[in-house]
Amino acid sequence: MGNWKNYDQLEEELSIDELLATLDAYRKQKRDERKFLAALQGIDIDREPADIVQLSGYEAAQEGFGIGMGLGHAVQEVVSS
Repeated sequence: MGNWKNYDQLEEELSIDELLATLDAYRKQKRDERKFLAALQGIDIDREPADIVQLSGYEAAQEGFGIGMGLGHAVQEVVSS
């Protein structure tokens, strides 16, 4: 790397490995930025996500899902005949 006449030639002649390395670096930069902005709000985005299937009502609201809050919902049992 490093033998290009200008940036246009650099962009036109990237190998797939160089392109993938650039993409990985961009994704890492964006993830670090999002992680920093989340940390400013007191959110740890590296924390394991909760299993929302097991949450309802107040517990779901505490986890940020709000299942069973607001408009509400009801679980109906299906009775087979």
